Amino acid sequence: MKSAKDAKRCRLNVDPSVVGAAIRDLRRCAHLSQGELASRLGMRQGPVCNLERGKNLPSAHVLLRLADVLRVSTDQILRPSHVLAETASKSVEACEPCGPPLDPVLGLEPVSPAARRAMSVDAVPVEIIVRDYLALEDICRALRQARIPLQLAFTVDPAGLTRMASQFRTLFGIGDAVVFDPLELFENYGLRVVFMPLTTVNHFAYYDAPNGNVFIFVRADLNPEKQIFGLAYELGRILLHTRAGLPSEAPIRSEAKADKAARHFAACFLMPEQAVRVSAAQTGVLPHEWDFEMLLRLKHRFGVSAEAFNYRLLELGLITDDCQDILRAEIKQHYDAHAFAEPGKSRRILSPNGRLGDLLYIALRRNDPEARVIAARLKRMKIVCER
Repeated sequence: MKSAKDAKRCRLNVDPSVVGAAIRDLRRCAHLSQGELASRLGMRQGPVCNLERGKNLPSAHVLLRLADVLRVSTDQILRPSHVLAETASKSVEACEPCGPPLDPVLGLEPVSPAARRAMSVDAVPVEIIVRDYLALEDICRALRQARIPLQLAFTVDPAGLTRMASQFRTLFGIGDAVVFDPLELFENYGLRVVFMPLTTVNHFAYYDAPNGNVFIFVRADLNPEKQIFGLAYELGRILLHTRAGLPSEAPIRSEAKADKAARHFAACFLMPEQAVRVSAAQTGVLPHEWDFEMLLRLKHRFGVSAEAFNYRLLELGLITDDCQDILRAEIKQHYDAHAFAEPGKSRRILSPNGRLGDLLYIALRRNDPEARVIAARLKRMKIVCER
């Protein structure tokens, strides 16, 4: 490592714009956002932004810190040559994350034990995906913050969760309307959703505190009904997690209670009471008249599983206990006979990783070298981006 005197001498006769581009490219190769680099340098993001834009040259002290954080020499910053291509090539071949573990670097907070379990048992490459997603947002200069607030106070009881679900439907601008594609809705409001191969868990989420956003991971081979419920469930888990950070709210100590609360939120979000009551009233079906065919006809409107809709009817007093028990047994019989495939076939077609794909498309159009690396890496990890 060069001394401060050597670093100062190296700063002479260099082009600030070239140095700025080198810092930016090396930061992306290290899978660090601009804010993360600033934090590790002990600086504000504004001055780091000015360095990358070539407005200023780094001081000798900052240059040495940059070299240490980015794990390069000062010459690679001041006189870049093929650093990006070489580093990118190694990254694709190894498919390994650069830098320290996920949580302390990115400030991401797992919102349920499933997130930890997926990384430790499934060995899900969350670090790589998150860093690549953030890099693409940086390349495309995309807004990182969600367009809806994700930290609100509410009571963790059926009434409080129902009100919160209704409030979020209002924030999404959908009221009591039936939503055909909740995935599109989530991504349009800036939430990051990644569909990928998973084995031990069906879905999990991380709260991105520095950017006021989230990463929701969903198992790619689930049927759409379970994927949709997983999205709403993880939104509920995120709200329960961020609620605990408010001074006036106490965290939920019981995992069983948190799981039940998130499920209730998801049911209310996907099947709002007024919409379910209107749908049932339009058919004229009485609480004791429900049968398997009628259940399937109405559950398709909400994009949920037969099991979830059957339970929601019971919650709202729209079906008798005896009738609900009979239908639950029929649903279980179908699941057992068809490897948990949804009865009545799915009428939902989701386009996975749409926002991720859009960012990748724009980055590739701009001929960004790191975008090519990311595209190759996502392909290797079998993460398909569609639109």
